[in-house]
Amino acid sequence: MSVQCGPNNPKKNIIQGLAYQSAGLIAPIQLQREINTSFVRQLELSRHKEVEATDAGAVNDLHVDTTENRYLLSGYSDGSIAVHDLHDLREDEYNNGEVDSLTYKLVCTVSAGSRYAHKRSIETVQWYPLDTGIFTSSGTDRVLKIWDANRLQTAEEYSFNGIVHCHHMSPVATRHTMVAVGTDSSVVKLVDPRAGSATHSLRGHKEGAVRAVQWSNKDEFILATGGIDNFAMLWDVRTAKGCLMKMQDNKKKSGYHRNTTHDGSVNGVEFTPDGHHLLTIGTDQKMYAWDTSSGKKLAMRYPTLSHIKRRSVKFCLTKSGSENFLFIPTGSSITSFGLVTPSRVQRLYGHYNNVNCTVFHADGQQMLSGGNDHKILVWSVRGDLDYSYYVNERRALAVEKMARQEAAAFGSGEQNEEDHLSRSIVNFQVQPHTLDTWSDDDEDDTEQNDVRR
Repeated sequence: MSVQCGPNNPKKNIIQGLAYQSAGLIAPIQLQREINTSFVRQLELSRHKEVEATDAGAVNDLHVDTTENRYLLSGYSDGSIAVHDLHDLREDEYNNGEVDSLTYKLVCTVSAGSRYAHKRSIETVQWYPLDTGIFTSSGTDRVLKIWDANRLQTAEEYSFNGIVHCHHMSPVATRHTMVAVGTDSSVVKLVDPRAGSATHSLRGHKEGAVRAVQWSNKDEFILATGGIDNFAMLWDVRTAKGCLMKMQDNKKKSGYHRNTTHDGSVNGVEFTPDGHHLLTIGTDQKMYAWDTSSGKKLAMRYPTLSHIKRRSVKFCLTKSGSENFLFIPTGSSITSFGLVTPSRVQRLYGHYNNVNCTVFHADGQQMLSGGNDHKILVWSVRGDLDYSYYVNERRALAVEKMARQEAAAFGSGEQNEEDHLSRSIVNFQVQPHTLDTWSDDDEDDTEQNDVRR
């Protein structure tokens, strides 16, 4: 027996699920996964949570550390880097103590003018999987940097002949510390910080740049890559015989095109949580799922993805629910759908310009996104509607306190004090936190499941 925590009455369904668990009808882990899935389905732009702003450019990449699930690392188009604490959520008070917003505070920054900063745009940032004392960054200045997070200084630098589009470190590796790097070259470079140099070169892509690299979360020696030759490949870095397999659909009929992974550059790759399947995104505006043991494409119809450009796609996949959800930047919106039920498509609107990256913060059950509008937005369960009730209570109590103080100051007696208090409470109106600034004409063109700011 399973309990479905639907969006109609989530609190009632959670209470019902707890009752089923107490009766031994469902396992605790199953209930937890159902609740996590219910929360992810209800993500909306937060009404109150904000990420403290920095004087930087467009947000190109985000990453949350995997050791504490606490620190948000962000890389910007002007070469600067910032770290925010996702556990340090402070109330910002304005207007006589009223709570206006909750802000994730900035821990530290590497400004664009620093001697250690990148000279050009940062494309990828990542925490070291086993320690928050180290993080990495790379970008269009053709450099991969290994950082000492405590001193905010570079410990190692590796230069390449072309732009570094992406890099990735294995989240499960125990026997190696190699960093896979994708550049303008068709050769994938493997950098070993212990050796202090590039130790391997993976040759298999026919031409042009490598736009996506991703280590498996099941096998520390398996690597997936995607390039502008329209292929996604799997590699075993212990062998020198070339790639293990190419993801290609032998049944595809694409005119004069070869049986490639996509009819366009492969700009995004991601392993599913169990490591048995690989997701690929291409400039043909499509996403496919592939079996990593056979290389065959799964018979899944995923929605068409708009505005997939010729750069690395920084998307995220949730991993803690009964169903996993994808959050993919598509122009100025974020397209979200389930990995198993892709027909339920949701589009999240909030950025005023193109969205460049998304990351899921499992501890907070929230998603964060960054874009060309220089903003990092927080997407939370029902937009933190429960916190809105708390804010309204605070405001009501503040109005009541002010009314009593004014009545006491006038010394108008108990009856007049009660009348004054009643008039103040009646005149108190809770202002809406979001206003619909979209015209009726625009609303006719939107989809039914769109979520607007």
